[in-house]
Amino acid sequence: MKRLIAASAIALASQGIAMAEMNSPQAARHVLSLNDVEITALIDDVSIITGNTFILHPDVRRTKVTVMSQAPMTTNEVFQVFLSTLRVHGFAAIPAGRGVYRIVPEQSAIGEAGVRNTGPNAFITEVFKLDNFSAIEAAQMVKPLVDAQGQVVANARSNTLVLVDYSSNMPRLREIVSGLDADDRTKVETLELRNVPAREVQSILSELLSDRDDGPGNRFEVSASTSSNSIVIRGDEATVQRALRVARELDKTDPIRDSLRVIELKNSDAVDIVPILERLAETMADQASPGESQVPGATIAHHEPTNSLVISASPDTILAMERVVEALDKRRAQVLVEAIIVEMSDNTARELGVQFLLSGTGESTVPFLSTNFSRSAPNLLSLAGAVVDPGVFGGTNPFTDGAVSSLLGLDGASFGVGGRDGDTLFGAILTAIEKDTQSKVLSKPFNLTLDNGTSELLVGQQIPVTTGETLSSDNSNPFRTVTRQDVGIILRVTPRISADDTIRMDIFQEVSSISTTLSSGTDDFVTNQRQITTNVLADDGEIIVIGGLIEQTDETVNSKVPIAGDIPVVGNLFKSEGTTYDRTNLMVFIRPTIVRNREDAREVTSRNYRYIRAEEMLRAGDEEGLSGLDAFIGSVLGSEPPVD
Repeated sequence: MKRLIAASAIALASQGIAMAEMNSPQAARHVLSLNDVEITALIDDVSIITGNTFILHPDVRRTKVTVMSQAPMTTNEVFQVFLSTLRVHGFAAIPAGRGVYRIVPEQSAIGEAGVRNTGPNAFITEVFKLDNFSAIEAAQMVKPLVDAQGQVVANARSNTLVLVDYSSNMPRLREIVSGLDADDRTKVETLELRNVPAREVQSILSELLSDRDDGPGNRFEVSASTSSNSIVIRGDEATVQRALRVARELDKTDPIRDSLRVIELKNSDAVDIVPILERLAETMADQASPGESQVPGATIAHHEPTNSLVISASPDTILAMERVVEALDKRRAQVLVEAIIVEMSDNTARELGVQFLLSGTGESTVPFLSTNFSRSAPNLLSLAGAVVDPGVFGGTNPFTDGAVSSLLGLDGASFGVGGRDGDTLFGAILTAIEKDTQSKVLSKPFNLTLDNGTSELLVGQQIPVTTGETLSSDNSNPFRTVTRQDVGIILRVTPRISADDTIRMDIFQEVSSISTTLSSGTDDFVTNQRQITTNVLADDGEIIVIGGLIEQTDETVNSKVPIAGDIPVVGNLFKSEGTTYDRTNLMVFIRPTIVRNREDAREVTSRNYRYIRAEEMLRAGDEEGLSGLDAFIGSVLGSEPPVD
């Protein structure tokens, strides 16, 4: 009764009637009758009847509606009438949760249309993939049939059509699009050619009859079969019949006069194809029947400036050779081979030694006693001799230069005492040294080569190596012979791509460097060399290890005076100890990448260019993002940098 009183009050205020009756025994049925009332009144009634919550857009409040109904309706029917009323006045209800709806203008609802059908008065999005009809033309034909607020979007590249409209209108649009895309008029015909290559006829018909601006909507297609020298034509019947007439006219060439071909090669070298065709011509001549023995033999030549083949032969032989040339003259794939060389080494050395000297001078009876270890520096004998009075040697002490050189060659720390007491000369030196050297070398040589081709990369120097030396009897006119040797990083690889994209590689990898001179006073030197020669299999883009070395060397050298060096504690004064620890980790990895087309080549070039440009900008400290490499390429080559 309260509900009836509220509805009556609203109707009297707006000179209309709004009634919602609960008729027994149909307690769940309602009657709506509203005449030119605020839409908020209708929304309030529907909210009470359905139990839903509505959130209103500001534009909704300024609208008046009229709804007239005499027949009782269920709750769901009341809600559908409500949605239809909103649709008439340019609004839509968008679900915003369980029992919650947002009432917004249709323009806003279009952007939130889902793909599931939630009722006839809800916006829905459907995507149609067309196989036989142009999506652009379909969009132009369907657009007038879509609601004023609906949307039609066509994608020419994928030949798809996207429709956004009320769910109630979508079945009609779906039926229309399906009818447009029907392939009832498409016809397929096959024609075997006798005198003209199928590829040539395919090219002519495609240029003559295909309207390339139509994109996927163009229903004419022609394909060539080189094995049977046939063409397959597909399209509407009129276009197919026209193509057949043109193809038959082209195939009427007199086979006796059609015995000469000039074939320009795109990817292969003509000089490499000639021996193959000559062998093919010999085989076909051997297999010819006796009645065909009078046919002149094939003549095959190549024109090097234009990389072309010139063939004179019978029509059948020419057709066979054209098929062979077409199969061989394909763009060869390339392989980018990247080698990653990692070398880490750790070298540690420790030495501890004691040297002492006791000697008498002049007429002293003190005996000479000394310990001297060659691994330790400085030289105690030279130092002791340097403190002797130069008058003993006639004015100049010959040990002075040796003592200075010995001190200059000192490593680590030394502590010593010495002197002269009357006719007694004494001295002692304690030497201690510890060396720890760590190194890490990372390098990535890489090169790009054709499939089944060989490439070599060398980054390094050429050093002179003496191979011979000659002197005359009187040491005049000396003569020395030298040769140049490559030192650095060498990568030589021959890749072969299989049908499953597995890559077999013949690899030669060398890393060499100059270590040290062989001995003092000579120009000969020692080189470090690491070399791998192997054959491996790898997948496209896979990183695999091809070789390496893990080496650890421990060396301990003890020098001591016999018997005295074995005495506990005191024996340490009569010996020198040295330990050396050397560990090397060397690994070589290979990563091949197949480059089949222009896009792949652009990708690998762009990746490496981005890296070197980033390194340049990082080292230059350029905060504005400007690259000197980009400017150099633009000014020298006059082109854009190879980056996306």
